[in-house]
Amino acid sequence: MMNTPLAHSPHSHADSPGNQAPESTHEPRSQRNTNAARGPAAARGHVRERILTVAHQAFSERDFPSVTVRSIAAEAGCDPGLISYYFGSKAGLFREAMSLPNNPVEIISQAFGDGRSGTGERVLLAVMDLWETAAAHNNFSMFVASLLNSEPALQMFRTWIDVNLATPLMQRMRGSGENRRVRFELAFSQILGLVATRYVYGMQPLASLPKAALASSYGPSIDATLAGRYHA
Repeated sequence: MMNTPLAHSPHSHADSPGNQAPESTHEPRSQRNTNAARGPAAARGHVRERILTVAHQAFSERDFPSVTVRSIAAEAGCDPGLISYYFGSKAGLFREAMSLPNNPVEIISQAFGDGRSGTGERVLLAVMDLWETAAAHNNFSMFVASLLNSEPALQMFRTWIDVNLATPLMQRMRGSGENRRVRFELAFSQILGLVATRYVYGMQPLASLPKAALASSYGPSIDATLAGRYHA
């Protein structure tokens, strides 16, 4: 719910240039220099850190939609393709530059499991943990605010959520396509509503309840919605 709106997977450390095999010491020096100049391995971690520094300042000063990959690349003095190489997308760059939790889509997906009994409790705990992660709250709130102020960005975010989270999770659920989507979206809205009530509006006593107690109390309601045991 937190990573952003392009249909690319967030950056994986396995793709990091730091994990690439070192250049062969037997390769001619001229060939090594040519390869280094062409590829992302040229500056190894230096270009990546420069991109993160520029991106952090840009995202701190401007809203998410107004910051472009090209503008960040230009200020960092690198090719825009390197941002996709290192971070996967603008969303992945935002996550790392603003110290958001690692891959929230993956964390929620793992918590969702098979979508059956216990899913609601697990997902609620995962979402609350993500929200409360150190250094994440203010940055994520800023990100959400920027989405709400831009219809094009919000539409992109909807598409990104559907492709990377909703559709894959719905495929794990029982039942037919359209009914399954309705059940998933109802459960999704329950979670969003609870998070907004607890963290955005700060309503008491909901805002002060221990996470485990809140998840165990409300989780079964989400399970019932996912299973279709609700009254429309």
